[in-house]
Amino acid sequence: MFAGPLRYAPAPLPAELPARYAALGYPTDVTLAGMLVRNRLELPDRVAVIDGDVVLTWTDLAEAAAQVAAWLQARGIGPGDAVCWQLPNWWEAVVVAHGIWAAGAVSSPVVPIYREHELRQIVQGVRPRCIVGPAEFRGCDHVELLTEACKAEGVDPELRLVVRGQAAGWTSLDEVLRGPGAPPATIDPEAPAIVGWTSGTTAGAKGVVHSHRTYTAITSRLVRSLGCTWEDRSYAPAPVAHATGLLLGLTLPVWSGGGVVLADRWDAQLAVDDITTHGATYSGGPAVFLTEITAAVHQRGLPGLPLRAGWMAGASTIPLAVAEAAEAIGLGVTRSYGSTECPCVTGPDRADPVEVRLGTDGRLTPGCELRVEVDGRPARTGEDGELWVRGPQRTLGYLSEAHTRDGFDEEGWFRTGDVGAVDERGALTITGRIKDIINRGGEKISAREIEDALVRHPAVAEACVVPAPDARLGEQPAAFVLLRSGQTVRGDELAAFLRSSGLAVQKVPRVWRALEELPRTPSGKVKKFVLSDALAEDARQGVPLSQL
Repeated sequence: MFAGPLRYAPAPLPAELPARYAALGYPTDVTLAGMLVRNRLELPDRVAVIDGDVVLTWTDLAEAAAQVAAWLQARGIGPGDAVCWQLPNWWEAVVVAHGIWAAGAVSSPVVPIYREHELRQIVQGVRPRCIVGPAEFRGCDHVELLTEACKAEGVDPELRLVVRGQAAGWTSLDEVLRGPGAPPATIDPEAPAIVGWTSGTTAGAKGVVHSHRTYTAITSRLVRSLGCTWEDRSYAPAPVAHATGLLLGLTLPVWSGGGVVLADRWDAQLAVDDITTHGATYSGGPAVFLTEITAAVHQRGLPGLPLRAGWMAGASTIPLAVAEAAEAIGLGVTRSYGSTECPCVTGPDRADPVEVRLGTDGRLTPGCELRVEVDGRPARTGEDGELWVRGPQRTLGYLSEAHTRDGFDEEGWFRTGDVGAVDERGALTITGRIKDIINRGGEKISAREIEDALVRHPAVAEACVVPAPDARLGEQPAAFVLLRSGQTVRGDELAAFLRSSGLAVQKVPRVWRALEELPRTPSGKVKKFVLSDALAEDARQGVPLSQL
């Protein structure tokens, strides 16, 4: 049995804030569905989507989305009803997403790598009236996967839509796209439009609810700060069902009118080909993407890539050394800080000087507010503290009342769980998470500081530092490293390197592990809790912690 309209727990929002945001022009009544119609009117023959050999104009995309919307509406799906879709970066994903919005329904995208454990949490949270999935992707039967997840949670969606294939009891998207279209529904821009899911680097995922108004607030800001127009084109290798891919693949292209080049997997060599062949001018992704595409450019002997608007990068995943290497080949890196709950609190802004773009996580986005607290008092300039944020792009709230209660105060501030400092230029630098701060005998150590120092070693491709149990001090830094191809290094050599770089001796890890890959979320962030749990279990079993 399905539930009615999506249920969520609204976060407090003082009455004066919406008027303040509106005065700056960030939240508007223009919806994502309205932008698609506008592009069809203004840019009918311009390319909207490139997926391999498939090319859709804005007219093609708008007509296909209208057909999906008509199919949903004819079967009773509309405002407040959730549609849960799990699709790769295919052109069909863009069509389905815009069709959901055109119907006025709530889009709940799911990254393709999620399996039954994650899917059960998601369908239990949104209780979708419609589910959408591919017949098969990378050896996984997504029809069976979605079916079993819904069955396990007692959810029986009325509509089931299968992409690139057939399945009993499911309607093929091919059939839907042979049907009639429908004009966009009347949409309340303040009503729920998207349910995103937190990455879960330190805990389980949470359902985060956004409206057209909150998501277009950050989209319109990014279009201006990146200088994107209808002549630009996004390259989207990150899943369009996740926050970064949602911006690169769906909302930034529809707002700017510039279109998108889709990639259903990350491959640095393929990325170089796609960007150069299709004239992509901006992209984004985590440190591993930047590191690998920089290496691919060097391997080919290319001077750089034609990314005029640059590469958007997340704050906590881009070490300075990686950003500098990418900047050297013209990628124009702009670091940014934000979360699913409040995207892009800072930057990116191409107008900022290079020392701000690469040396910090950017200045505060206009319209946003940042509160830095130390033991309940405001932090001084340059002093680390806990970050609280609010702004026009802040989420409406969580699906869970408990999550909303714990995550927001009565004045609408969102407790990020991150630690950082604001300098005299107004630029923010993230130094870690509250759970990411290592308490070594009462001394607080930033894992981020150690990670940034480690990746400057020529043998280290990536580093992740987490707290390891220590019988005397409580916690001590432990470093997990990915080594560059063909490189070897001992833990004592890395420790000596850190000491020689000026790092205080108490910050130098005594626990070292070399891995072939790090456990990651779909957006590329490292799941630090997996590494911490492994160390804690080794300590309980008496396994020596230092193995490098």
